[in-house]
Amino acid sequence: MSKMENPESATMIIPQGTVIEVDAQGQLSIRTPGNLVLQNSGSFGSLESVHGSIRIESGVEVEAATVRCAEACYIQGMLTAWKVTARTLHLDETAEAHIVLQETEGLEVGRGARLVGNFSSEDELFLLFSRFAEQVRGLPIATSRRRRPRTVAGDGEVVKALSEPAEPEEEAAVADENGLPDPLAFAQTLLARELDEEDLSDGAVRVLREMVKLLDEGDLETLHHTHRALFAKIDEPTDGVKKAAWLVGDYFEG
Repeated sequence: MSKMENPESATMIIPQGTVIEVDAQGQLSIRTPGNLVLQNSGSFGSLESVHGSIRIESGVEVEAATVRCAEACYIQGMLTAWKVTARTLHLDETAEAHIVLQETEGLEVGRGARLVGNFSSEDELFLLFSRFAEQVRGLPIATSRRRRPRTVAGDGEVVKALSEPAEPEEEAAVADENGLPDPLAFAQTLLARELDEEDLSDGAVRVLREMVKLLDEGDLETLHHTHRALFAKIDEPTDGVKKAAWLVGDYFEG
């Protein structure tokens, strides 16, 4: 018997063409040409089966930002994911799935299974959030980091961001004081949180602060006439900025 062989240990086979890597957030991502079976719980950046299916076995809890497969995503245990793309999503009798965005042709849910989420697109999700912005603002927000001060030099002055994020109650109070419509209140929250990102250019920070100021002051007339030009000044808008631009544009222009 080979020294590497142990009858008490399972053998792991990594098929040719499989790519296993760690993303910028330190999460493991797996991309394999064939079927992918998960027998251990874990947190992943992405899971992808290019030509086959993905199975999460009973008792296994998996968290992933994205799950993609050409055939079926078969869940016997528990899956929490931002987005699942598959031909068919199948939940076994005792399975549980928390999926925000789902792109599938077929859905099979067992009698005792539980499926939470199931939006068809990000626009649909954020349109719903904009309609219930007051309820969203009232939710407790979990954060693992505090907002650090940042300075931006421009026109002879130094602009400092807040040293820590506003509490949900404070955000709601500001929105109530200004009487912002729900879509604009939600856009205000998105833009304010974008200021916490550390990789923004100085120009992007100035534009974001200008729009947040207009919303804080309730100056909707100026925002109506300038929002397109202001958003256009941001060279590489993040998803949060794009969603805010969509909310503002949809409010003023339908």
